[in-house]
Formats: sequence, C-alpha cells, structure tokens
Amino acid sequence: MRSFALSFILTLIALSPSAYAEDASTACTALVLDYAHHRDNFNAESFANLFTEDGILIIGEDRWEGRAAIQARIDALDSSATIRHYMSSIRISPIDADHATGVSYVVIYRTPQGSTEITGPALIGDYIDRYIRTEDGWKIAHRELLTTFNQR
Repeated sequence: MRSFALSFILTLIALSPSAYAEDASTACTALVLDYAHHRDNFNAESFANLFTEDGILIIGEDRWEGRAAIQARIDALDSSATIRHYMSSIRISPIDADHATGVSYVVIYRTPQGSTEITGPALIGDYIDRYIRTEDGWKIAHRELLTTFNQR
C-alpha cells in the first residue's frame, strides 16, 4: 500500500502544471535556438524536423505547409550568403502537458557571399509559435514571423 501511495504521489507531481511547464519551456526554447542554428547553416532536413509532420511556417506573404515543403524551402535558398538569426526574449507559455505557445524576438543579419560588411539588421521581428508534444518530443506546429522593422 505504501508503494502504491508513493507511486500515486509521484505521478501527481509529474502531471502538475509546474512540472509540464518547466518541460515545455526548456524543450520549446531549445526549438527556438535550434531553428536559428539550422536555418543559418542551411541544414534543411534538421530544420524541417523541428516541425510537426503537418507544421506550418509563415514568413511575410509566403507559407509552407508540411515538413517536405519546409525542407524544400531551405534547400532552395542561396547558401553562399551568410545569415544570422539572433534570438532573444524567448517567452514560452504552456497551455497543458502537450501544448504551448511562444513569442521570441529575432534580429536577422544578411551579407552576400564573401562580404563581412553590414549596414544594420536586415530584419527585426517576432516569431509567434504554437508547439505540440509528439511521440518524438516537442515540435513546432505553427510559426509565423511578424516583421517589426526591415531594411529597404
């Protein structure tokens, strides 16, 4: 009986909002940082695998649905340019044990091949995210970039 009671208490603790909140926050923050790393290094397959099978990525007027489309988007980019996504103010809000939302700021710098000169960021904006816990761990279900400032 004592073993059952202890097991029951441990189960309640594991399912408590604070337990899943910490898990969601840690895992989803890692997704935000991995997104920047894989995007900046043109790792198309790893980038696409951050999303659910039917994940959605929206940047401006462009929209990609599903991992294959998201991977094809990265594969089609000019990888001779240098790009850097600097992520900050990452705020993850768990909804329940399997769902969370998030907002993160991004500053993006771009230079053409061979150049190290910049005149300022190419873009500053917010990523608005929805996350889902899958059998393979937390994934991005929906990500949209909202531009705050950009170079003209």
